[in-house]
Amino acid sequence: MKRRTAWILALATASVLLMGFGVYVTTKVLLRPPPTAVAADVMGDWSGRDDVVLTLNPDHTFTARNLPLNIQSDRFSGPFSGSGKWRLSAPDRYHSQDVVVEIDGYGMPLTLAGRGSRIRLYMTYDIVGDGDRFWLDKN
Repeated sequence: MKRRTAWILALATASVLLMGFGVYVTTKVLLRPPPTAVAADVMGDWSGRDDVVLTLNPDHTFTARNLPLNIQSDRFSGPFSGSGKWRLSAPDRYHSQDVVVEIDGYGMPLTLAGRGSRIRLYMTYDIVGDGDRFWLDKN
């Protein structure tokens, strides 16, 4: 009898924990508002460590100095300095939104983080086991 009571109590505790986790996931992931960035929010000068500068122009062209695209793709042997076109992606089903810089027809995403005046861009290092991000802040 005591053994059965212990199992029922353990099952009830596990159920409560799982429901709590489900509520957490629902509120943090599924119900968070989608990004509301528009092109005007990201236009301008951005900078990051290692003397990185990115300028997103109103005509959807960009200029970059030392932009470390090589951390995301082996198409680049080192940091990129030059120009190209950019676009703002629509939010995806996970509520992510990117500024995509296009170089020779190849798009590289810079993911938006934050809102309003606290918006930032980041690139994720494409190294197995390394979840680090390279951040750009608006000037």
